[in-house]
Amino acid sequence: MQVSVVARRMPTPSFKEERMFRRTVRRALGAAAVTTLVLVPVAACGRSDDAPGSGSAEAGTVADEATGEIEIWAAAGNGDVLKTLGEQFTADHPEASITVTEIPWGEIITMNQTAVASGTGPDIVMTGADQTASVIAMGGLAPVPDDVFDPDDFYPAAVASVTGEDARYAVPWYVETRFLFYRADLVAELGMEAPTTWEELEELSGALAAREGGEYGLGLPRPIENPAQIIIPFLSQAGGEVTDGDAWTFDTPEFVEALDFYQGFFERGEAPLSESEATFENGRQPLLITGPWMVDTYQELVDTGAAPEGFTEDSVGIVPLPSGAANNDSYIGGGNLGVFASSDNQESSWLFLQWLLEDEQQKTLFDEAGSFPSRLESAEYEPIVDSPVMSVLKEQMPNTVETPSYPSWSQIGEQIGIYAERVANGQMTSQEAATAIQAEADQIGFGW
Repeated sequence: MQVSVVARRMPTPSFKEERMFRRTVRRALGAAAVTTLVLVPVAACGRSDDAPGSGSAEAGTVADEATGEIEIWAAAGNGDVLKTLGEQFTADHPEASITVTEIPWGEIITMNQTAVASGTGPDIVMTGADQTASVIAMGGLAPVPDDVFDPDDFYPAAVASVTGEDARYAVPWYVETRFLFYRADLVAELGMEAPTTWEELEELSGALAAREGGEYGLGLPRPIENPAQIIIPFLSQAGGEVTDGDAWTFDTPEFVEALDFYQGFFERGEAPLSESEATFENGRQPLLITGPWMVDTYQELVDTGAAPEGFTEDSVGIVPLPSGAANNDSYIGGGNLGVFASSDNQESSWLFLQWLLEDEQQKTLFDEAGSFPSRLESAEYEPIVDSPVMSVLKEQMPNTVETPSYPSWSQIGEQIGIYAERVANGQMTSQEAATAIQAEADQIGFGW
């Protein structure tokens, strides 16, 4: 067993003694994931030149016993846990070996493009939930055999993230989502409570911004920070969807309502329109929609004495997102694993992925890496239920909206960011933006 990586481990203990969760900061999806690593040359391992691509939904079969080398490209921060699990798997399958190479999140798409073009690549490749559709579209992944996993056993939004135009092309390994962080100490000083609805969130944001010493209420992302990850949940909370399955659907009352809700915080001066020194920890931006990885950041500030005056462990409150008219959906993220279409060891690779999704291995994934299981049953694991942080994540997870599983989504999301900025600055109305985004989306299409 080889793992071609030198990974920087975050120190333990964690926020409010949550020792398992300090490691989750490394898993913020996308290029922002932080890992120090050493790459090795990625060599071909004997791949078939005529393996099926994403245009074929004819799935292969699962081996009874794993044999041969299984080469894995793991996204940064996931090599160590795959090594641990791989050692357990090969102990029961001594005729197989597993080699794991870590690659940066930001290089996943490029490396897959190169591998597809050359007809070479690993046996198993990891992608983020928002990257999987692009790799499917380029023909990089083989269809998943039906007996690898039962989709009913997993979070629906996670299953949606691995589903292509005609089949499932990966398995959902772990999931993440965002919820509301609030300055519990400042909210208590106002005699208020954590919000549960849009109206309560607006009321609390306004009160926090207007209090003595206050500046802003809710921090919201600007275009460079991908506001689609906030606006799409707002859309779902308003009862809308980005597509009807045949076309994009942005020019709708629900999308306009979502943009209006987003824009309101800027219009009222409760969210900064530009770079600001206001932060959650200094209390000048005391509401924030983010994920469990921020727990580590705040704990480190407290542990090192770098926290602003008055900011302690007890300053941080965490609750599920407030509800709109329809629900309180959040945005799902996570890591998916697929078998490369050019792999000549697909049957053994499918057996390994089938094994990884079993309850015992999903719990080991949580124990070793702090990653939240994609399997519904495994979310009932006692350390998850007993954790103040992960129990909130567990409460939020059934109410999530998936990353739109279309290859062109990154382009669409970029357009949402561009027009959301104009709406936030009062340069156009939400309806004008919805109409413009719809026109851009119609031109771009789904990308299949």
